[in-house]
Amino acid sequence: MLSAQIDSKAFENKLRVFSSGLGNIFTELLNTVGEKMTQEAKSSAPRRTGKLASSINFIFYDDNKAAFTTKKNINKSNIWYSNIREHGANIEAKNKEYLIFKINGEWKKVKSVRTRPQPFMKPVWENYFGGGNSRGYKELANALLQKMNEELK
Repeated sequence: MLSAQIDSKAFENKLRVFSSGLGNIFTELLNTVGEKMTQEAKSSAPRRTGKLASSINFIFYDDNKAAFTTKKNINKSNIWYSNIREHGANIEAKNKEYLIFKINGEWKKVKSVRTRPQPFMKPVWENYFGGGNSRGYKELANALLQKMNEELK
């Protein structure tokens, strides 16, 4: 004969932790994944001065919405050229007939310049949240399972 005893009061107390603070738990878990994403993007960002890599953040705003961005807050970019590096751009002269700049000590005069994309954030985002079975969802599930095990001890 097999019998089991459950301390229902202790179990209910542990469940209350999840029902009362699920939003906080979600934010905590998502922040953990966001930190991993940020580190990966920083390591793959194009480098010259390091400003672009150091600008990459995972931030929360407006009622637990999150953003993977090169902004310090959701409204203000601290690196103006991050989109150009990520997506590439066609840059044309606006106020003059030509763009004039120096490359290897030699002056260049052109009407436009096309920069090639150098994605450093999109590949990380796609890796983590590009599909239903992607790394981000697995990381969130594992972190939630670990948190539940910690709380139920």
